[in-house]
Order: sequence, then structure tokens, then C-alpha cells
Amino acid sequence: MEIVAAVVGTMYIQKYREDRFSRYFVYFLWFIAIFDTTFGWLPTLIGNYKTLAFLRESFLAENQWAYNLFDLISFSFYLSFFTHYIESLTIKRISKSLTIGFVLSAIIYLVFSGSFFDSPSLFGLIIGTFLLVSLIILFYLQILQSETILNFYKFLPFYISIGALVFHVVVNPIFIYGQYYEKRSPEFIQVYRFILTAANIFMYTCYIIGFIICSKKKKSYSSFTS
Repeated sequence: MEIVAAVVGTMYIQKYREDRFSRYFVYFLWFIAIFDTTFGWLPTLIGNYKTLAFLRESFLAENQWAYNLFDLISFSFYLSFFTHYIESLTIKRISKSLTIGFVLSAIIYLVFSGSFFDSPSLFGLIIGTFLLVSLIILFYLQILQSETILNFYKFLPFYISIGALVFHVVVNPIFIYGQYYEKRSPEFIQVYRFILTAANIFMYTCYIIGFIICSKKKKSYSSFTS
């Protein structure tokens, strides 16, 4: 789904080149697609192909470290993205400071907790989700108090916020909950995979719908900073 969203997004930014942060978002989607293709399949390739057998004892044989880095990059991007659309200079400064503090503390946690290669960073997931949800709520309040509410359906970040909010609110708590149990039941794993798949489909569908609807307007719309 991320590849489809990236392709549709590429078509959108080719039509509206002036929307700088929309371009950044599409680049981010391509990054996700390339990252998942590379590191999602790498352990399987190393485990199944004899030509890569020499890597089976290396850190590349597992991809948890890569997804710990991905979570950090992903939260950093989303926080920076929505901070850009916040009009209040005070909130914008606070958000930037919190984002920098989050990144630094998450890196320190990964380095000293010993979980970088072995397990997900619960600190990063919990704090990152909290900051992102809080920022999106402020983003919604701003829309309600501005003229953007009259044309919110033409505002691409609105669709991005819905997809990102639902995904992180639904998936991350279940994922965090599951990490506290060493032996997770097959039923739990099955339910989690279903929820993860459904949340991914919903999120990228929101992005695709946003690109399609916003591409029908005559000019890239935003009452906020573009």
C-alpha cells in the first residue's frame, strides 16, 4: 500500500510543485517503501540463501535494530511535519524543542538500554505516540478556529493526520502491551497481525484519498504555512 500511496503522491506533487511539505511527505513514503522492501525481507533472504550464509551470525540476520531506527525517523518526521502547520509561534517552538529532546533521549535509551538489537524501544513508542497525538489534537483545534474548516477536505495534511493518528493510536498500544509478555499466545499474534494490516490499509488509503481529492483543486490549498 505504501508503494501505491507513494506513486499517487508523486503524481500529486508533479502537479503542485509549490507545496514544499507535501513533497517531503511523498519522499517519506518512498523511503518507507524502500526501507520495508530492504529490511523487511533481508532476514529471510539471509536465512534461505546459502550465498548469504556468512551473514547469519551478523546483526543483519535480524532487523529489529533497523526498525528501532525507523520508528525514531518516522516519529521525527511526523512531528516535524505537523509542527510546520502550527501557526502559534509559541507552540511551534515548544514542539521543535520537544522533538529534539525526544530524538536525543530516544537515542540515549537505545544505546544504554541494551535493546537496540534485541527488542523494540518502548520508550520511543510511548513518548513518540504521546507527542504525535498531542500535536495532531492541537492541529485539529487550529483547523476548527480558522477558515480552513470551510475547506478542510481540500487540505492534504488533514488526510495525513487522520491516517497517522488512527494508525498510532490503534497499533502502538497493542504492540506495547504485547512486549510485556515473553510468551504471547498464537491468538494474540494473529489478532495483532490483523489489526496491523487493517491499520496499514486504513492509513495509506487515507493518504491516497487525500492525494486524489486535493489533486482535483485548481491550486494547492492551505491557509497555513506552505
